[in-house]
This record gives sequence, C-alpha cells and structure tokens, in this order.
Amino acid sequence: MKPTNILFHDNVVKLADFGFCKELLKESDMTQTMVGSPIYMAPEVLKGLIYDIRADIWSLGVILYEMIYGLCPYEESTIPKLVSLIDNSLLKFPSDIPIS
Repeated sequence: MKPTNILFHDNVVKLADFGFCKELLKESDMTQTMVGSPIYMAPEVLKGLIYDIRADIWSLGVILYEMIYGLCPYEESTIPKLVSLIDNSLLKFPSDIPIS
C-alpha cells in the first residue's frame, strides 16, 4: 500500500492499483514476492523474506506517519540503505512539526 493507492468515493475508502496483488486465501498464508514502493514496504519484504498480511499493517503505519508529519519515517536512495536505516535507527517523532 501507498498513499496514491487509497481512494475516497462517496465517503467510502477504497484501495486501488492491484496490478501486482497476490491473493492470500487465509490469514496464515505467506508470500515472498516483492513489488511496490520500497519506502512503504515492511522490512521482511525488503529483505526478501517470507511475509504475510502483517506487512500491510507496516505499510499502513508508514502511510499514517506520513499523513501526520508530512514526511516518510524512513527514506533512503537504495534498498540496502533503507533496510539498514530501519534495522539500525529508532523511529523519530518530530516535535518541531505541527500535527495537522
């Protein structure tokens, strides 16, 4: 998920852009494919590990952070640098940015 995939229509939230989606038939299903925008991907997806529906919760958290603070919590120019940043730094909650 990423912000551009979230649509509002008639007061209903809809998700779009399922060109690379993969159906998980039950909650315990896992997958290993990596498609999408790296800054919104869960660490296990970025690392090429097996992941499940919880990876979408990570993406939702990144989106909510961006909605509140106006910037992504983790941004880097390459996937290895992004993984290193996520693994080795604490999540920062800016105190100098007014929350809208």
